[in-house]
Amino acid sequence: MTAAVDTRPIIVGGCVRSGTSLVRRILDSHPHIYCGPEVKFLADYNNKYLRDPIRHIRFTKTALSMLPEEEVFELLGGTFIEMHRRAAARAGKRRWADKVPENVIFLDQWQRLLGDGWLFVHVVRHPLDTLASIKEQRFPATVPAELDQRIDLWLDYLRAGLRFAQQSPDRYVRVVYEDLATDPEAAAGAMMRALGEELDSDQLVLDNRRHQTGVEDPKIAQSQTIHRDSVDRWRRTLSRKEIKVITARAVPVWDELVADGRR
Repeated sequence: MTAAVDTRPIIVGGCVRSGTSLVRRILDSHPHIYCGPEVKFLADYNNKYLRDPIRHIRFTKTALSMLPEEEVFELLGGTFIEMHRRAAARAGKRRWADKVPENVIFLDQWQRLLGDGWLFVHVVRHPLDTLASIKEQRFPATVPAELDQRIDLWLDYLRAGLRFAQQSPDRYVRVVYEDLATDPEAAAGAMMRALGEELDSDQLVLDNRRHQTGVEDPKIAQSQTIHRDSVDRWRRTLSRKEIKVITARAVPVWDELVADGRR
């Protein structure tokens, strides 16, 4: 008897600098899954930016003066989903995935768009390494400059994903960056099985010629293999004071996650 083919969309999210771009490349390399570059539909719709002096004249903001919010969201969201479907069909794939770090805080809106027919891949990374990577790269338009606010962001994103895990455990898939970097075959294989697919050998090779370019981590385009070079980067990036603050505020939350066996 032939097993049922899973065609459910896959939504990928997690704190910025947690490894979502790597997961996107792995998914997009699967013969049945299209996962294109970031498209900031929900971030724009919700104005998820620290500074935007012309927000009041942007399309999504002004569109709300014409129709009620639920109708605007239904129309724009439906078009966005159709874009994914057409892009997947153009790529010759039966399934699509959307990767944007902010997806983790917009899961209620994905639920409005897709009902229960989708899966969420939650990418998580140790807070010391996540915040060290943020410090190196800097995201002035989307990430606060102060360390305490950055820790708040990491906590908010993690807890948003965990809420979904509690509410919809059968549609939740966790990927730990450290596991993926240390044992790519095992971690990627577990992710793919949870998504109803088998791991393809091409998924472990970062052949950047196969992927559309767009808004994402620029470092991923320079990598040819999945590696662990960025694991424990905090030791060479963070100051003693920063390590102390992060260890006090964020590491206990991470340790609790691991202790609960949910890592």
